[in-house]
Amino acid sequence: MTNIVLFENERVDNLYPFSINHCSWEIRCGCLLLFEKYKILQPKARLSFHGRQKWVDSFLKRFEITENLIEYSDTVFLSGNMIADSSFWTMVAESAATRESFLITSKSVPVGFYLKSSNNTISSYIERNNKINLNDNEFSDFEKIEFDSLIQLEYIWDAVFFNGEQINEDAKLTKHFHSLFLSDHHGIFALNPTNIHVGKNVKISPSVVIDATNGMVVLSDNVRIMPQSTIIGPCYIGKNTTIKIGAKIYGENSIGEWCKVGGELENSIIHAYSNKQHEGFLGHSYIGEWVNLGADTNNSDLKNTYGEITMILPDKEVKTGRIFLGLMCGDHTKSGINSMFTTGTVAGVCGILVKEWFLPNYIKSFSWGGKQNSPVYKFEKAVETARLVMARRNKVMLDEEIELLKEEYLRILQ
Repeated sequence: MTNIVLFENERVDNLYPFSINHCSWEIRCGCLLLFEKYKILQPKARLSFHGRQKWVDSFLKRFEITENLIEYSDTVFLSGNMIADSSFWTMVAESAATRESFLITSKSVPVGFYLKSSNNTISSYIERNNKINLNDNEFSDFEKIEFDSLIQLEYIWDAVFFNGEQINEDAKLTKHFHSLFLSDHHGIFALNPTNIHVGKNVKISPSVVIDATNGMVVLSDNVRIMPQSTIIGPCYIGKNTTIKIGAKIYGENSIGEWCKVGGELENSIIHAYSNKQHEGFLGHSYIGEWVNLGADTNNSDLKNTYGEITMILPDKEVKTGRIFLGLMCGDHTKSGINSMFTTGTVAGVCGILVKEWFLPNYIKSFSWGGKQNSPVYKFEKAVETARLVMARRNKVMLDEEIELLKEEYLRILQ
């Protein structure tokens, strides 16, 4: 393809609490963020982004993207919460060879479209709408083509359940990594070392166990694994991240850049700059950026009744069809020591969560305490704390990031 446009659909708020601060294509699933997968799979295509304007502005600034021109000729428009593999692009090219335009569907749901040449109706629609609804009349005449290989992440917890297979797929794309050379690391125990991929300057202490029998283990540049840790694949650990002494990292985990992780971790995704340094269990969870989980923080990811888990979002409750689900946590939230999250908890951004016994399963953003009736964390104080935390990593909080936090703050005050 010449051009790819990732867009936010009308259901982007389903990705709460991640959607408070992030665009849908920033979801981490596997070793990569979603938009990073497209850059690697289609390196010659121009990649552009369309969505909620303030959120797009923040994304472009944070990732230092200076050009975001949307083209309408030979262009694939795809919902930003989709995962598309190489077979998808082959099928798109084959379909485009004989068609001027068509809708891309997955499980009969429209998730994108292709334009061979500029269409005034469509370009005008996109310019008017930050969120694209492919069920609108402007797309009613498009031929529908089903693409079986697409994966749709409708809710943020969907990424947790596709994470293991995506780690294995993304490992094929990490070309600059090499298989683990046991001669470079003394006193470690590696099972299936050819499936252990490491970047530059990876430090693995003696007595570490890495088991890649059931999936790939990918250790990015400058990762440090401290003694007596166990890592089971599939697993991804991002640049400059430290795994603390005695950590138990079970399968299907992804950990972003500049994190510190210890204790017990199972089938979870942790974004960049977040810490879970100490003992405690985190399972079937999705953790945003700049989160700190205090010592002995634990979450439940299974009801005692083994029943279906219902997740609470700001505007609705969602029956998930899952019996395993943990904590969905927004950016800049912090839990105190000995915090306990109940099964299927949603926590917003900028929370200071210190309630005794189990926290509720829906925690509003800017909660000072975590209770249903806890006071609201004053906006200026929350931003001041966020600035201090980010400065410790030599990062400056952008005005665009503050603006998104303000949007959420005003929402909860309504």
